[in-house]
Amino acid sequence: MAAHAPRSGGVQQAALPFMQDLMDITGHPVHLAVREGSQAVFIERMSHWRARNSRPYIGSHYPLHLTSVGLMLLAHAPVETQEDYLSGRLERRTPLTITSPQELRRMLASIRTRGFAVSDRQVVMDAISVAAPIRDTHGQVIAALSVNTPLGSLKEQTMAHAVQTTALAITRSMALNVQMNR
Repeated sequence: MAAHAPRSGGVQQAALPFMQDLMDITGHPVHLAVREGSQAVFIERMSHWRARNSRPYIGSHYPLHLTSVGLMLLAHAPVETQEDYLSGRLERRTPLTITSPQELRRMLASIRTRGFAVSDRQVVMDAISVAAPIRDTHGQVIAALSVNTPLGSLKEQTMAHAVQTTALAITRSMALNVQMNR
């Protein structure tokens, strides 16, 4: 299913070794997602065999505002796409899920400025995730990478730095592959 997700083939292949390293370094599950309309589609997942949480599955679809990868993808979507999304019904999964369009607009602006997104108990009450963008050779965000942690174990700045560094390495690897294939 992941192979059929839009724009997934090249980024998925390029991301695998970096995802493995990030998972080994952090000890937490790592996810790769792309945007398909108003959904984040998870196209790759890595976790240690002893991980207590197996979600999201490869092929899972989540509304963009719920997950850190979704927030990252929404923050870099065209303005028309953002406005269309924010004018619709925003699903609530937990008491902490942000469903205010005004608050989400502020959050998306902050994500673009900081370069990472955080989903703090937006999907379930026992997990937090941090995501960073993966870009194509034109600088467009084509995917997002995240680390998901159980509540209480996340050091936001440390995880943000690790995810950003890994996403940048994937971006550079893909650009190098494009150059080599010309």
